[in-house]
Amino acid sequence: MPKFFVPPEQIYDDEIIILGDDARHISASLRMKTGDTLIVCNKNKRDYECIISSVENGIVKAEIVSSSVCGAEPAYNIRLYQCLPKGEKMEYIIQKAVELGISSIVPVYSSRCIAKPTQKGKDNRDKKTERYNKIAYEAAQQSGRGIVPVVYDCITLERAFAAAKGDALSFVCYENENGITVKNLFSSFDRAKNPSGTISFFVGPEGGFSKEEVLFASKLGIPSVSLGERILRTETASSFVLSALSYETEM
Repeated sequence: MPKFFVPPEQIYDDEIIILGDDARHISASLRMKTGDTLIVCNKNKRDYECIISSVENGIVKAEIVSSSVCGAEPAYNIRLYQCLPKGEKMEYIIQKAVELGISSIVPVYSSRCIAKPTQKGKDNRDKKTERYNKIAYEAAQQSGRGIVPVVYDCITLERAFAAAKGDALSFVCYENENGITVKNLFSSFDRAKNPSGTISFFVGPEGGFSKEEVLFASKLGIPSVSLGERILRTETASSFVLSALSYETEM
């Protein structure tokens, strides 16, 4: 059943109003009509099963049949700090991270990034962030999420470390770590003491993190962890971590 997101102000006691691109998609692309059913989410983990009552003038009205808490959301807020990869890899990373349960994504510029943050003015930066958030929206629709994860503007690695140091759990994925594994870290994490805290993790660019960056994180109380015997690509690492976390906390 198709799923769409609307802001809470478009949800009434027994009716939901769908506007803009989603309304056009429903009528023009999906060719849905009065009597068809769909799921609408309020972006805050509540789903509404609805029956379309009218489609006209770019507005879709849907009658609420029932509502329930979306079961697709992880127990934790999970934030990915992803160092800028080359080319269009970031779009792939965002799509797969949203499918696998991420709550938010922060692009990060680190010392070994080959890709550079957009330098062509605020409008260009805003357009890139807007595109990233559109990808997140579409992935949230496809995977039945109860929220639309936010993709923020790019920040420096130092700012990212400072932001993450107070989270319930934070760590750096580092191929040269020989002690702590991601399995050890998840197994030792006291979920009872942190029932809804934020878990944040850092993935480096194609060249990984430098020793100095890992040391800096360690001094802030952010450990480095190994993801196993194989060295993963930057576009693979976050999917691996999110899958491991899902297995540890949901399965």
